[in-house]
Amino acid sequence: MDGMNNSARKDADVAPTSSCVVHCAPVDARQRQRLTEMYERQELTDVVLLVQGERLPAHRVVLAAASPFFHALFTSGMRESHASHVELHEMNATALRELLRYMYEGQLAIDGDTILALLNTANQLEMEEVVEICCKQLMLELCVSNCVHIYMCCESLNMRVACRLLSRAAACMIETFFADVVKTEAFLNLSLPALLQILSRAKLKLGDGDAILSWFSHDPKERQADLPLIFKSLACTEDAARRSVSLQLYQRLSGKLYQALGGKPLVNVQEHLAQFHQRFTSPRTSKRRLTPTIFAIGGFNGPSALRSVEYMDFHTQQWHQASSMHEQRSYSGAVVTEQNVVYVLGGAASPCHLRSVEMYEPELDRWTLQPAMKRARSYLGAVYLNGYIYAVGGFNGNSHLDCVERFSIRTQQWEDIAPLCVGRSGLAVVAMNGLIYAVGGYDGRRHLKSVEVYDPRTNEWTQLPDMLHARNGPAAVADAKANRIIVFGGESRHGERLSTSEALALDGGAWTEFAAFLDSRSGHAAVGFLNDSFLFCLGGSNKKDEYLDTVHRFDHLTQQWIPHSQLIDQRCGLNVVIARTSSSAACFAAQRQQEVKKDGITNVWNADSTPLPTQSSRSVTQMFSYAAADFS
Repeated sequence: MDGMNNSARKDADVAPTSSCVVHCAPVDARQRQRLTEMYERQELTDVVLLVQGERLPAHRVVLAAASPFFHALFTSGMRESHASHVELHEMNATALRELLRYMYEGQLAIDGDTILALLNTANQLEMEEVVEICCKQLMLELCVSNCVHIYMCCESLNMRVACRLLSRAAACMIETFFADVVKTEAFLNLSLPALLQILSRAKLKLGDGDAILSWFSHDPKERQADLPLIFKSLACTEDAARRSVSLQLYQRLSGKLYQALGGKPLVNVQEHLAQFHQRFTSPRTSKRRLTPTIFAIGGFNGPSALRSVEYMDFHTQQWHQASSMHEQRSYSGAVVTEQNVVYVLGGAASPCHLRSVEMYEPELDRWTLQPAMKRARSYLGAVYLNGYIYAVGGFNGNSHLDCVERFSIRTQQWEDIAPLCVGRSGLAVVAMNGLIYAVGGYDGRRHLKSVEVYDPRTNEWTQLPDMLHARNGPAAVADAKANRIIVFGGESRHGERLSTSEALALDGGAWTEFAAFLDSRSGHAAVGFLNDSFLFCLGGSNKKDEYLDTVHRFDHLTQQWIPHSQLIDQRCGLNVVIARTSSSAACFAAQRQQEVKKDGITNVWNADSTPLPTQSSRSVTQMFSYAAADFS
């Protein structure tokens, strides 16, 4: 009896005193597998979707659970709510078939040939998670060859946040690399409305009339009637560059278009040409088209500081050598002025800390010495603002400097200005909204969290809220669109490098965590590109004290850093700048020679005929596994 009582008490002790929910992943997977098998066998399907002549059987409840569009369709009380066959208009059958498989399996196959159709169909079905997946993949693949297609697709879907971010990046790529974009098949096959939309965004330069001629010549008989609308688009503006293009077209159309039409007369074109010639007899010419080029300058790779300079071909993701500096420099400062020349300031070349300054002209691929700074300094911050080059803080071999000096481009003189609140070396410096921000660094005793801002109007430095982490040797960029400063990596103490990033909202003054980097590093450099659509991080050293040649890219849609390219040299303590270059710039001379040798070409390379960009080296086709609707 006692044994029975004890047994009863023991059972009561282990009995649950409250309810709980148990999640069993294997059961979920089995249910999804069974549901997929039922779909493939067309078992218990209760609706057939009719799209582009295809019949796609499915289950209403699955469609309604996965797509707000189908949910509304089947619960509206309309005829489609109970019809056994539902016809869907203006929808792509291949894309819909793939989306049905995603609804059942939770896996989405993204292919380069169908991704735009998949994006458009997912938008029609209001499947926002798929829209975001497609946009993220397209952002990773965005290049000159596909930016027109991506832009035109996303413009029609601009109500989606992901589409807006992707559209903005594609539009910026079109504007920036317009001279290359116009050579792509995508541009030549544009409809007239699409062409006018692209031209309205592009900042036309003298010579861009050839782009319109190329578009016209692609199908001259069909497109001759479109010419008046193109002229009207270009001419009805106060923009001198657009008027120049209009006049250029007038001057060249009579001969070229006549030939393009096989000697047939131009219908109503001569009348329009005469009107535009009369209106624009003396247009102002615009400058040659310049495109941004990323340069990596100097640094340290173990045995010594570097003189070498390299630049990135954005289309091929390859780095090429440019002319080297006069002196070896690591941990120097570098800026680009409004005159589109690069200044490199100070730096270290063991055992010396430098005062010297060099200027680089990309168009001439030439370095020249400039007036030296008042003080030797390495590990400094440098920035250009309103006609002045600022040299901020740094290390002179004995002390960590609080002194700041600036160089006037107009007078070619250096002058002292107000010192920092805290002496610091290894800091990051950025300019934004007419102010200069000094971030982190090292004061000789501790790694710094502190941040201060300089106002040139008052000649004063003011303390700002501390960062979340101390950072010596971080990289920083100014994100103008979001009105914030983003800081990456650095050392939090000697030998302890960070992978974390953080951002300071300039309107709210608070630091928040930002997307973490792929690994820990310091002594790297970062820069925003294409109107900050992308961020690039170059070189540095990692927690193993290895010097790096890797380049990573970040975009605000995927919110992730991805490997992008590889520098020619490992570089820690390097500088990165963006200078605008023409296609004939002398800095590209070595690359041209390499391409001529590689292709076995004996004729002279034509600087006005830039080769078409290659497709992205990444593979477009991927399989993504995402959780679709829960049907259990």
